[in-house]
Amino acid sequence: MDMDMMNMMFGGGMRGAPRRRKGKDVGIAFPVSLEDLYKGKTTTVPRDKTILCPKCKGSGSNKPGGSAVCQGCRGQGAKMMMRQVGPGMIQQMQVPCDACGGRGSNISEADKCTGCRGTRTKQTEAPLRVVIQPGMSHNDQIPFRMEGDQDPDIDVPGDIVVVLQQLKHDTFTREGNDLHVKHKISLADALCGFMTTITQLDGRTLVISHDPKTGGFIKPGEKKCITGEGMPIADAPGKKCGDMVITFEVVFPDRLEEGAVDALRMALPPAPQVTVDGEHEECYLTRQPLDELKKEMEKEAEDDDDEGGGGPGIRCAQQ
Repeated sequence: MDMDMMNMMFGGGMRGAPRRRKGKDVGIAFPVSLEDLYKGKTTTVPRDKTILCPKCKGSGSNKPGGSAVCQGCRGQGAKMMMRQVGPGMIQQMQVPCDACGGRGSNISEADKCTGCRGTRTKQTEAPLRVVIQPGMSHNDQIPFRMEGDQDPDIDVPGDIVVVLQQLKHDTFTREGNDLHVKHKISLADALCGFMTTITQLDGRTLVISHDPKTGGFIKPGEKKCITGEGMPIADAPGKKCGDMVITFEVVFPDRLEEGAVDALRMALPPAPQVTVDGEHEECYLTRQPLDELKKEMEKEAEDDDDEGGGGPGIRCAQQ
């Protein structure tokens, strides 16, 4: 068997180039408003970056070709050694490097680089220019390849990844490419029609009108859609956008004058007639909120217990 075959069988011929060591990737959470995601924005993220000392190129020495790093321990200050502790028993242990005395550096003070004093790196300001495209979303990532901190002991710096974090908006919520908004209208508007405005995220005023003759009445919680006024669709050809979905909250008046009630009854469809025969109970609704009513009932029950009495605090009137 020739040497080429031996190398192939035992890995000698399969060995490729040594793998390049890469630094750690770092994520940066970046808060953005819904307006920023709608319109797009270019901004900067301030950052301090570790770089190789420009004066010594990361060697730590002021002598060309010199290095502050101990070659015996690669700057770790310690080495692993094996010793036999018994028949067939080997112990692995860490001991201080004898070449540098555990310092990790064996360069003299006089030979240290005057730019970094032998540390091999320096700090510099390196802000990141972040471009937010219209239509980007919460948790979208903007990578900066090999923009991580430099280190003399790695071959390639890691990546910086800016992660967009959408802030809560006072008016709109986002669902996919659609914008959702709640809008209050009066009972009169719901029945008789209205014209109102909504301010879009880019500052435009959207005038919204509704005619009950063509669109019917607006019911509480009903949704209406404005096509094309949602979020821009990122990477879509042309300027395509989602929709704006409006949920109407109908605000009822607290009370009406007696004449207005009669006029309203005349205008609205008649209510179904209820016929009551025989023995029955007539009940009345209270205007109090339910939580206040419960508190009163609990207090009355406590007072009855203190007085030795009992019985419900509210009852139906008997006919």
